[in-house]
Amino acid sequence: MTSLPTSNCLVVAITTPVTRDYRPDLGRIVARAKMLLNQGCDGIALFGTTGEGAEFSVADRIATLDGMIAAGIDPDRIIASTGALALPDIVALSSHALGCGTHGILLMPPCLYRGGITDDGTFRFYATVIERVAMPDMRLLLYHFPDICGAPVTPQVVRRLDERYPGQIAGVKDSGGDIDFTQDLIRRFSHLSIYTGSEIHLPDVLATGARGTICGLANVMPRLIRAMMDLPTAFDRREILPYLNSGDTILSRRPFIPSIKAVIAEIMDDSDWRRVLPPMSELETLERQRMITDFIGWESRLSPNWQSLNKTQPPITNVVGLRRA
Repeated sequence: MTSLPTSNCLVVAITTPVTRDYRPDLGRIVARAKMLLNQGCDGIALFGTTGEGAEFSVADRIATLDGMIAAGIDPDRIIASTGALALPDIVALSSHALGCGTHGILLMPPCLYRGGITDDGTFRFYATVIERVAMPDMRLLLYHFPDICGAPVTPQVVRRLDERYPGQIAGVKDSGGDIDFTQDLIRRFSHLSIYTGSEIHLPDVLATGARGTICGLANVMPRLIRAMMDLPTAFDRREILPYLNSGDTILSRRPFIPSIKAVIAEIMDDSDWRRVLPPMSELETLERQRMITDFIGWESRLSPNWQSLNKTQPPITNVVGLRRA
């Protein structure tokens, strides 16, 4: 996976706008993706956890990816999350995404039979997908998020897959929230791309060799995260963490996805952005207004170069050109 930066790589786990009939809204997601790329994100992770991906049909996910590419978004800057419950769906989504020239695919074990999945079962799941997709140049990111799916992607599983399918395992996205686990992956698999899903761990894991982050907070604070990642040392980056944590605390008062959609709806002056898929619900009016007021107030106190909500700000163009590997 060499087209995205090999270090300090910021990939936004983009949230998905939905229409009144609960299908992906192509026009809105294209516009938002282009804005985020202009604000310092290196890539887009499409239909991941933050993007409510598993709730959309295979046809809608394929059509959205095709539409984004047709709208001018470089497929090599897209990582497609292809998680689903049925193996044929996973294979279809993965084969299509790789055939489109995306940077790679991100895959979490299905959230079924949580108490009975062993390391051998997780290995068999990934092995089955790899063999059914049958593309020697597959670029697969293993997705460790046991709180969601119940099955950890352990170092033993990563090792077995890497040895069985050399060159096809591109790396791991670790959203487990345990920095010791992330650091262990970085030490054991220095030849793989290790991404953290926990923004607060970035100063330390970047210093020890992580490739970067695939994260949800970049939906609403990409410039702040970009600024933190581009600082030269872990010490410098840690000085920005209190700002990031303060903004995250405001968003975390209520469920994360409705919160970031509410912020986007406010800054885009577009109430349709608030729509979420069942069984989630939009924030109630009073709590939404309080959260937005506090979040906008939080951002207004940041350095202007760190602010992301002002739509008239110029794109970040100089940094990406210097960093691209």
